Amino acid sequence: MARRGKIARLPRHIRNTLNSCLDDGEQGRDLVEWLNGLQQVKKVLADEFGGRPVNEQNLTEWKQGGFREWQRQQETCERVRGLVELSDDLEDAADEQGIPDRLGSVLAAELAAETQKLLEETTDPRERWRYLCEALGQLNDLRQGDHTGLRATIERERWEVECERREQDEANAMLKEAKEIATAPIWNALKRPALVAGFGGGEAGEKVVDFLNEIDQKYRKAKCSWPFSDRPSHGSLFVDQPSGTTAKGSPKAEAGGPNQTKIKADQT
Repeated sequence: MARRGKIARLPRHIRNTLNSCLDDGEQGRDLVEWLNGLQQVKKVLADEFGGRPVNEQNLTEWKQGGFREWQRQQETCERVRGLVELSDDLEDAADEQGIPDRLGSVLAAELAAETQKLLEETTDPRERWRYLCEALGQLNDLRQGDHTGLRATIERERWEVECERREQDEANAMLKEAKEIATAPIWNALKRPALVAGFGGGEAGEKVVDFLNEIDQKYRKAKCSWPFSDRPSHGSLFVDQPSGTTAKGSPKAEAGGPNQTKIKADQT
């Protein structure tokens, strides 16, 4: 419920300071005088309450409402902080073994001790059998919990290993791609004479090679803009061809090859 009193309309930091002072047991008259002397309080009172100052009745009403809510919030925060500290202490005490694992070991030991005690108190075979069956059922529940926790631990470790492997594969692939991009101009220059000759030489061969280089550059730029997992496995349309497959006399460079026929038709 939104409060509409004078103190409720004050800025939060002023209300928090006031609540702390009330919690410390300071006198109401001194607090009223302090509030009315603040410029921010004067502005709120002038804008919303006709300039009427805060009085002790206003403070009493605040003690019964907003201040009590603040106290409950503080108690809740203290309980949460206490639970967090307790959790940290338990984790430190458990060292590397999880608290549920340690508790399971304690319960198993207690179960064994109590079962042994019950067996020693009776010689009736039926009673002893009943005690053993009950203990066996409890032990089975504990073991199932251990097995479930172990399976979860194994799955988590597998998942972590798989994530590390994928990250390493992506890093290696990105490094390889960066090397290919950096060395592409060098390989283009080295292969250019053979490629020009393979496509008939002269100005026509030069134009074909320039055309292929342009396509290769556009392909590389487009590839870099794709998500890494969706990128093609091959790095280039042109530079990464196996050695000799685009040189003169190779299947792709022969006049009867389908790629050569299409390129020459386009040039014509």
